Amino acid sequence: MTVQGSHGSRLRATTTIALLALLGAGSAAVAQQGQLTGDAARGQRYFTDGYKCYACHGYDAVSGARRLLPMNYTQDGFITFVQNSPLPQMPAYNDMPAQALADVYAYIRSMPATAVEVENIPLLNEILDRKLDALGD
Repeated sequence: MTVQGSHGSRLRATTTIALLALLGAGSAAVAQQGQLTGDAARGQRYFTDGYKCYACHGYDAVSGARRLLPMNYTQDGFITFVQNSPLPQMPAYNDMPAQALADVYAYIRSMPATAVEVENIPLLNEILDRKLDALGD
C-alpha cells in the first residue's frame, strides 16, 4: 500500500525524524556514560547491600574469587564490562543503571590497592605446612 500526496510526505518526514531522535538518544546515552560522576559512599552501599558484589569479590575487593584491585578499567570500560560480561563466572548485569555502576566504580577506586601476598599470611602458611606434613612431603 502506497500513501500518496502531502499526507504521505508528512508520514515519511515524521518517521525519519522519529528514527533520528532514537538514534541520537542512543548516542547521547553512550556519550553521557563517560560524563557520569560516581559517588563512592553510594557505591559502597551498592557494593555491599544493593548488588552484593562482595559475595564474589570480598569486602576488600581483593579477597574474593576475582580481584578487582588494582582496577585496570576506565569508568566506561568498567560499566561496559559489568553490563556485558563475557566471562562465564560473572553474569552480565545489563539491567544495572550506568550511574549506579559509576558509583560502584568510584567506591572501588577509593579503596587501597594493597593486598597481603599469600606467602605473608601466617595462618594460611601454617595450614599449608600441616597439610604437607600430613601428606609426608
